Amino acid sequence: MTLQLPNILRALALLTPLVLLSCGAPIAPQNQTERPPLSSPSAPRVYVEPMTIDFSQFPDPPARPLGAVAISLLLPMSDSRENIRVLAMDLFNAAQLAVFDAGQSKIVLRLHDTQGTPEGAAYAAKAAGQSKIVLRLHDTQGTPEGAAYAAKAAIAAQADILIGPLFSSSAEAVAPVLAGRNVPALAFSNDRSVRADNIWLLGFMPEQNIDRVVVETISQGLVRFGVLVPEGAYGDLLLQQVSQRIERFGGELVQAETYPEDAKGMFDPVRRLAQFDRRKQAHSDELARLTAAARRLAPADTPEDKLFSALRTIAPELVSAYEGLKRSETLGEIPYDVVFVPEGGLALRKLAPLLPYFDIDPKLVKFIGTGLWDDPSLSQEPPLHGGWYAAPDRKLWDGYQKRYEQLFARPAPRLTSIAYDSVSLAIRLATINLQQPFTYDLLTDPNGFAGLDGILRLTADGLNDRGLAVQEITANAPRIVSPAPRSFVEHDRRMRAALALAESLQGNAAAPLANLGRQ
Repeated sequence: MTLQLPNILRALALLTPLVLLSCGAPIAPQNQTERPPLSSPSAPRVYVEPMTIDFSQFPDPPARPLGAVAISLLLPMSDSRENIRVLAMDLFNAAQLAVFDAGQSKIVLRLHDTQGTPEGAAYAAKAAGQSKIVLRLHDTQGTPEGAAYAAKAAIAAQADILIGPLFSSSAEAVAPVLAGRNVPALAFSNDRSVRADNIWLLGFMPEQNIDRVVVETISQGLVRFGVLVPEGAYGDLLLQQVSQRIERFGGELVQAETYPEDAKGMFDPVRRLAQFDRRKQAHSDELARLTAAARRLAPADTPEDKLFSALRTIAPELVSAYEGLKRSETLGEIPYDVVFVPEGGLALRKLAPLLPYFDIDPKLVKFIGTGLWDDPSLSQEPPLHGGWYAAPDRKLWDGYQKRYEQLFARPAPRLTSIAYDSVSLAIRLATINLQQPFTYDLLTDPNGFAGLDGILRLTADGLNDRGLAVQEITANAPRIVSPAPRSFVEHDRRMRAALALAESLQGNAAAPLANLGRQ
């Protein structure tokens, strides 16, 4: 049922007593074409000594209904950058919409908490009807210092859970404030280097994108990879992660090239990846060989430009080979089945046309990317048509975006789905255990939750697992190649199958070497 704007506004007006503004911190936007942060694997930071907070510097928290759960948003509302301030407000809007939707449907995110019994389901529904939610906003000002102050203010206001902050530097600043306290935080970052005890990162982890599209590609028999990554420390770390994941799932990294940011500088790396000079020389050599053979067969006085026309009847195979060669610039196979370009935005638009320009044919070589390819404008890039990438299924997002725009008269930034899902998750958990809604066991339920971006599971190491779909770029809307898993039972089953296939592929690759050793 489509909600009418006046009805939505009236409904949200009823929520305003629950949305309390407090002193605190700021917010920032995320461009979906920005490269995700990468960091080396590490354990979450653990702060042994709890930080002392002088509660006298904060006002007494406003009264809240008996048994209510307090959710504090940490957003950069007063960031010095206008685009960040706008994004912060969009995130706040999404959080309010999550509260509104929870009031309409009682259950927004599905937690597998019914224990498989009618009694369990009835209890969950009853708890949902009894819960009360207080949503507070704390401004981080877009700085680590502001974020730390906002976290202290939230704790002083007796918050049960923090949603945010937005930036990785802010999450790092909040970590020691939460140490030793039973107040978890769901941060929007995907920078694993800022993981800490009591903080979970809800951003999309780059490794998940890589794993999903690599697994799907290998499952289709495409196991040899060429890779293009940017120059510099980021590209080095990215290549290391891509290489490890290709190997883990049974593939082979055949060739990798790095490129600079400027368009002109991208020519040579793509030329090398295409092995264009070798294949161009092979083409010239074969053309010369066919021409020499034609001269030997044709009458001596045959003009050069009529050479093959004169042989059409007496040497049709030679003529056919020549004409086929003239339709291409290169000769010889490329030694890989896939080109992986984990890039987005303008850099991807610069690189994409160079691949077919240097005779890497997308009909013969599969182009793949990451969630940075989840960009509707790429339908206007013909070289990328048929390319695969991993991202959430857009069905739920499309419906949410229509409602968001209907209510707030502006498109919803992609990042707002994380704010919506985070608040929805907090509300959902509050229906499970009103006394202790955010225990470690509830937060890390192995069955996970389901939200706008599909299934989500918080992991013991402070990260998250997600179920992504593999999608194909077309001239119109993306086409689903492999649907997102509907549960973590399915997600885990797929992963076990992928690792079993990898073991088989690696065993097959090792067999010829073992046989060679016995000869």
